[in-house]
Amino acid sequence: MNIHSIALAPDAQTSGWPKLADVDLLRTLVETERRRRQLDAAMRAAVAEAERRGLAADTGYRDTVELLTDLLRITAHEARRRIGYAAPQARPRARKVWRVLAAAS
Repeated sequence: MNIHSIALAPDAQTSGWPKLADVDLLRTLVETERRRRQLDAAMRAAVAEAERRGLAADTGYRDTVELLTDLLRITAHEARRRIGYAAPQARPRARKVWRVLAAAS
């Protein structure tokens, strides 16, 4: 049994986690987080592209929230969160930079 088959096992208590060496558990934590971030980035990009294309309307849904709710079997709240997370956000720090530049003039 390798580290990744343990990580994907439905019942962690009987799957081998207790037998895993500390160093292997640490490696699993790091690798799992790396993969989670890759998947999160892929989901954000896919949601943003679906929104950009207007895919919901093209496939008969009222909006992207309804599309994601039905397609991914998630709540409307979670769908809105993912759409908000996928949308490019203005960085609040940029406003601070402009205030500093304005004050320096």
